[in-house]
Amino acid sequence: MLELLILYILNKYDCTIYKIQKLIEEMFFIFSCPSLGAINPALKRLESLGCVEFNSVMSDGGKLSKIYKITHAGVKYLKETISVFDFKNPAHLLNNIKVCISISDILDEEQKEKFNFTAKNRLQILKADIENRLNDPYILYTNLQTEILKGTIKEIDALINLIENDFNDEN
Repeated sequence: MLELLILYILNKYDCTIYKIQKLIEEMFFIFSCPSLGAINPALKRLESLGCVEFNSVMSDGGKLSKIYKITHAGVKYLKETISVFDFKNPAHLLNNIKVCISISDILDEEQKEKFNFTAKNRLQILKADIENRLNDPYILYTNLQTEILKGTIKEIDALINLIENDFNDEN
C-alpha cells in the first residue's frame, strides 16, 4: 500500500523523499505514517519497475538531493493496481479499500467502475464471512469480540453505501 501512496503523491507533485514522507503523513495519517526507512526501499522498488525516476539537484545549502517524479509507466501501474484491487487479506481489506477510495480520483470512468465492482464484492464476501462466523454456535466469541465484529459489519455497510452512492456521484 505504501507504494500506491508514494505514486499518488508523485502523481500530484515532484518531491524529495522527505517531502513524500511529510505529504503521506499529512494526507494519509490515519492509514500510514511511514518512516524514511520504509519509503526509501519502496522508492527503489518503484524505480526498478520503471514507475519513478529522479533527478539529482544541489540544494541551496550545498547538499545533493533527489527529486522524484512518476513516469508514464508509474501512472499506469497506479491506476491498474487501484482498479483491479487484488487485496485479499481480510485483516487489511478495510484499510486498503479506504486508501484506494481516497486516491481513486485519478481513475478514469472505466477503472472506477471496475474498482467499485471489485471493492464492493470483496466487502460483501467479508461481511458474509463475519455473519456466518457470528452465527456459528461452535465459535465461542466473547461479548467484546462479538461487538467488534458487529461494528465491523456496520463499517462494511457504510463503505458499500459510500461506493454505491456518494462515491459514484463524483463522476
